[in-house]
Amino acid sequence: RKNVGSDDLRARDLFYALWIPDLFMKRVEEDLDWCLMCPHACPGLSDAVGEDFEKLYVKYESENKFVIKVRAQKLWFAIIEAQIETGQPFMLYKDACNLKSNQKNLGTIKSSNLCCEIIEYSDKNESAVCNLCSISLPKFVEYGPGNFPFF
Repeated sequence: RKNVGSDDLRARDLFYALWIPDLFMKRVEEDLDWCLMCPHACPGLSDAVGEDFEKLYVKYESENKFVIKVRAQKLWFAIIEAQIETGQPFMLYKDACNLKSNQKNLGTIKSSNLCCEIIEYSDKNESAVCNLCSISLPKFVEYGPGNFPFF
């Protein structure tokens, strides 16, 4: 969503998010490569977390099943630059979310709500819904005898 390119080709109504595994952050810290993979060519990565994700990712990487290889730090700095300039992408940490979730017994959590404050389990048969609202408190204030507010 950076402000570059033709307006006709920009997706202004899409809000991007990153679901970051611990392995990516390790690679950033150690200034190693990160491989971008197609989920159809490398099945199971979206369902795996923690050590299971790491083993599967390294397996696909060793089999050269990736689409492109980049320096993890270069990608990380591009993400941070985009966040500074646009406030996006939203970021959550896949392994931390799944390992600490009260819903981990249901399966792998793969997403959150837009602002990343709520994560809920969902799959092809189960939809997760996050309803947020605001309450206009003045609407519920009534003034009683002596003109004091009662709630």
